[in-house]
Amino acid sequence: MKNAIVLACDNSYMDKLETTIKSICAHNKNIKFYILNEDLPIEWFRLMTKKLSYFNSEILNIKVSGDSFKKFNCPSTHIKYQTYFRYLIPEYVEEDRVLYLDCDMIVTDSLEELFNMDLNGCPVAAVVDLPTTDSGFNAGLLLIDNAYWKENRILNQLMDLTVQYHDQVYADQGILNMLFKDRWCRLSLTYNLQVGSDSQEFKLGNDSWYTLFDGMPKVIHYSYVYKPWLIYNRTRFKDIWWFYYGISWDKIILGETRVYDNFNNLIDVPKYNAVTYTNTQDLHEIEALIENLPNVNFHILAHTLFGPRVVSLEKYMNVSLYPEFNLFKETEVLNTMDIYLDVNYEGEVDYIINRVHKIGKPIYSFESTNHDVSGLNYIYKDNDVENMIKDINEYLQNV
Repeated sequence: MKNAIVLACDNSYMDKLETTIKSICAHNKNIKFYILNEDLPIEWFRLMTKKLSYFNSEILNIKVSGDSFKKFNCPSTHIKYQTYFRYLIPEYVEEDRVLYLDCDMIVTDSLEELFNMDLNGCPVAAVVDLPTTDSGFNAGLLLIDNAYWKENRILNQLMDLTVQYHDQVYADQGILNMLFKDRWCRLSLTYNLQVGSDSQEFKLGNDSWYTLFDGMPKVIHYSYVYKPWLIYNRTRFKDIWWFYYGISWDKIILGETRVYDNFNNLIDVPKYNAVTYTNTQDLHEIEALIENLPNVNFHILAHTLFGPRVVSLEKYMNVSLYPEFNLFKETEVLNTMDIYLDVNYEGEVDYIINRVHKIGKPIYSFESTNHDVSGLNYIYKDNDVENMIKDINEYLQNV
């Protein structure tokens, strides 16, 4: 008996869909995937059928029509009418227990507990929609009593409510919460950690958001607009998404996922890490440093968006940009720092100089960009980047 998992998307999300499926298969076997869609090509399903056979799993191409849902306005541009396809689960899925997942999720562990848990008579189980509310649930992951949905004609009830209230609530999630209010089973936060809210909560000063869950969740949800496949580093676990995107099906089939472990093992990563905080595009001699220190990854952080001169630095493979960085990303970067480059003009950001001294890492500055009055840093004339490069290389060779 296979466990039923349902996903829904359109052609533009096909690579995201496959990445989610890949992550599921890295930790689970015996899955029957139902893919609700209008426009995914049959060739993709043929390829997936072959790959999934190695996990004793299968995939079904469920063609549905979106005509009934196109008239419902979505409250955000990143939400498409295909989100309502989950209503159709009782029409197409035969299993009594069904797990629905959004395609902006990554699974990092076994899901077997969900398929075996007691729903205590509830028609659905889900994770509370933090940080938005502590009373409603997020619909990105739904554990569904499909037998109940069929018997009680839940599709009809959902459609009736949607016609009445679609312009008053948050898309289908709002409707689902209306119908199942006080009738849903709460799942642990590990099954739907919404890291898409990271930057937003940091702006609001809600630092406690980052301590609600510690460690690696079993299901990461890249909700909201800051998706991991976009240019900016604004969420936790961006590298986890890219790991499952980048790892080959062959390695997953051979059970080597844990051997490769993380995204950095799939790419050529500079050995050392330099950090710079800035509130300006003007970083003295930054390109000379980047070009002549290829074994150093340059992490550049700002509380704002970057201007085009900084964004253009991503033409170099050893540059990582963090606009509007959050507490989690800052901690992650500082924990890997080998040197700090005090090369930004204008003011010091977040008292970073004193913090770097407390961490015990060296600071390299130019005369015109120096923010350090301690006398403990290395200061170079503005036209002497060559000696800075030489000294940095000598220091790193002895780290």
